[in-house]
Amino acid sequence: MTSLLFFFLLTCKHAIADLALQARLTNKGSKLDLRTSRLWIHCLDHAVLTFFVALVFVGISKAIVIFILDFVVHFAIDYSKTYIQKLNKVKYSDRMYWNYAAVDQILHFATYFVIVILVIN
Repeated sequence: MTSLLFFFLLTCKHAIADLALQARLTNKGSKLDLRTSRLWIHCLDHAVLTFFVALVFVGISKAIVIFILDFVVHFAIDYSKTYIQKLNKVKYSDRMYWNYAAVDQILHFATYFVIVILVIN
């Protein structure tokens, strides 16, 4: 039951960081980009919130490791998605954008799934 609650709270945290918090970083038509601080701040939002959720379940030392893991993996997923979108000239208004977004979300949730499996005995 603990692992399900941990996973559920990570997905709730993800919604907050990906929707509510990310909204402050984007202007109409702007995207997360390695060359700007938006991607770095966005990933830090995720990592900090993940740290606080993890802290409740695994203690401070594991929460710090999960914080770092979440930042690095989130950065890699979002940067890769943006890079591939730009490479293929996919715009927000294109149907393919939403396919990329779906894969992006699946990868993030898979990350949380793996984290929960690895740290909850």
